[in-house]
Amino acid sequence: MSGIRAVPRVVLVELGADGSVGDATALGRLLRDDGVEVVYTGQLTTVEQIVATAGQEDPDVLGVVVAEGQTVSLAGLAGALPGIHLFALGSAPDGVETVFETASQVAEWLSGVRAHTPRGPSDRVR
Repeated sequence: MSGIRAVPRVVLVELGADGSVGDATALGRLLRDDGVEVVYTGQLTTVEQIVATAGQEDPDVLGVVVAEGQTVSLAGLAGALPGIHLFALGSAPDGVETVFETASQVAEWLSGVRAHTPRGPSDRVR
C-alpha cells in the first residue's frame, strides 16, 4: 500500500563532534515549523551508515550537518542516493555540492526544492 506524500521528508545527519548538535536541532526546528517532516538520525560517521539510514527513512532530502572545522569526505554519497536532494550545513564536506552556512539559507533553498519535487507515491504506509 502506498500513499501520496503531502510534505517533503528531510533526514538530518550529524557529522562531527561539539557544536553541530545545536545546529542540527535549530535546523530541524526551523524546517518543522515550515511544515517539513524532519527525521533526526543523530551522529553517523560513514557514507555506508548514511546510505543505509536514507534507504530506511525514504527521504526527499538528506541534510548533513558538519561541525565547524571538521574535515570529512562524503565522496560517492550523491551517486549512492539517486533522486534524493543532498545538502550540507556548516563546513563543506567533499562530495556535496550544495552547502549552506546558515539554517535560514537551507529553509529558503528547501522551499524551492518543494516547488519542484513531484508529489509521487511514497513507499511508506501512512
